[in-house]
Amino acid sequence: MDALETLRDESYTGANRCWPCTVLNLGLVGALVMFLRGRRPRSSLLVAVVGVAIVYLRGYLVPYTPEFAPRLVAASPVPDEWFHGEPAHGETSQDDVTRRENESLADDVEIDGETVFRELSAAGVIEAEGEQLFLTTTVDTAWHERMAELTDDSLDALAAALQASLPEVDAAEPYVDDAEWIALGADHTQLLPRPVVVAELAAYEVLGERLDDERLRVAGAEAFRMFLDRCPVCDSELVESSAVSCCGGHLGPRQDPDETLVCPTCEQRLYTFELSDS
Repeated sequence: MDALETLRDESYTGANRCWPCTVLNLGLVGALVMFLRGRRPRSSLLVAVVGVAIVYLRGYLVPYTPEFAPRLVAASPVPDEWFHGEPAHGETSQDDVTRRENESLADDVEIDGETVFRELSAAGVIEAEGEQLFLTTTVDTAWHERMAELTDDSLDALAAALQASLPEVDAAEPYVDDAEWIALGADHTQLLPRPVVVAELAAYEVLGERLDDERLRVAGAEAFRMFLDRCPVCDSELVESSAVSCCGGHLGPRQDPDETLVCPTCEQRLYTFELSDS
């Protein structure tokens, strides 16, 4: 089983599975099996088992399927909604426009990333090593210790702590569907995933000892999530993915989708690395 798991590519399986890629590849496996069935029955069985296993574990069998599938879907006359199931966590549909997912507590804070990282560096929160940025050891340790404490809190306690800690959060209530959220605002329409709340609230509190500017603390708390390697709630190792499924395709001929850090267990996005247009 461990050997099979090493073959798994979570970028195109689980919550990130591209169903057109899956169906296309299974169809090709089926066609090959039918071709071999009358000629080499044993070979056809082997092809069927191996082909289905690879599609299950990796999302596709034919090399580069995620690269050409978006173009086929875009050029296809088939309605786009055929290629997408129910809206992902926090996304809205025509039948449900009352709630949407917030990326961060800093969604309404207008401050550029360069300023945030400059101030964090000046405060001794982050340090550079070559072209890479890291949290200083003291800050990183304090952040992870506080996240561990918040993880044990109930959703109600987490909502209360969030509202009590951040002045701009006027209301916070637990909200549960197939995942756990904190609903923000008086109308409770802005949803923040539990892992994001744990990571950002812990970072906000740690930054309180080093920054006086409220806006910088909130924006800095969001930036902390780029340093996560495991989910603060379930401790699963985060995987790199894309801000769009492979069936969503590229946003334009000169624009690539943003890269993301995703928890495969909670099926939540923990951070989005926004890429500038080329």
